[in-house]
Amino acid sequence: MSILPDPTQMALNMVPFFVAILGMYFIILKPLIAYLEEREAAITGGREEAAKIEVRIGEKMAAYEAELSRAKTEVAALRNDHRAAAQEAYSGVIAEARSEAEAEIAEAVTQIQATRSAAGETLKQGSTQLAQQVATQVLGRQVAAR
Repeated sequence: MSILPDPTQMALNMVPFFVAILGMYFIILKPLIAYLEEREAAITGGREEAAKIEVRIGEKMAAYEAELSRAKTEVAALRNDHRAAAQEAYSGVIAEARSEAEAEIAEAVTQIQATRSAAGETLKQGSTQLAQQVATQVLGRQVAAR
């Protein structure tokens, strides 16, 4: 009995092993590698497509932001125009109301002065008559009016 294995027996024992390895390679490993390569290609393609979409989104966002900025500028200009027109109308109304009020005040001052003059004349006449009556009663005779 020898410790060394028989080479023919060893070769015969290795045949089923290699057949099993080759079978597993073609049945399991090769389709698995093909699937993983397809998956990797799909992931890479998806990432590239996502990058393209992101670039397009960035371009559209820049265009939208430019349009929004233009619209804000236009709205601000319109607001300023309307504010200026409203201020001008307000100033016109105020000036007209002020001139009407000043005219009414001037008319009232004129009426007050006329009334004051008339009241002064009435008081002067009344005071003259009253002075004559007082003098007549005090002196007991009729006093001549000046």
